Amino acid sequence: MSIQILDEKLVQQIERLAQQERRQQVEIIARALHLYEERLEATDTSSFLLAIAGLGSSGQGDVAEHDEEILAAEIDPRRGWGLERDAL
Repeated sequence: MSIQILDEKLVQQIERLAQQERRQQVEIIARALHLYEERLEATDTSSFLLAIAGLGSSGQGDVAEHDEEILAAEIDPRRGWGLERDAL
């Protein structure tokens, strides 16, 4: 198989990297493709959704039913929402 790269800047970049790393040009291209595939796998939508599943879970099953009560208890009527509420 033969691949021809017509983009001269890309060819020069591959040549420069191969020279800097003392590797063959084909090794530079193979490594770039490997890194590209790894990145694709890491950014797969289903992987992302699995990674964030359960994030922010409180362990309480009735939060949606009591949302207004929870918010009313957490907001200071004069100062609003803040982390310092308990310290005052």
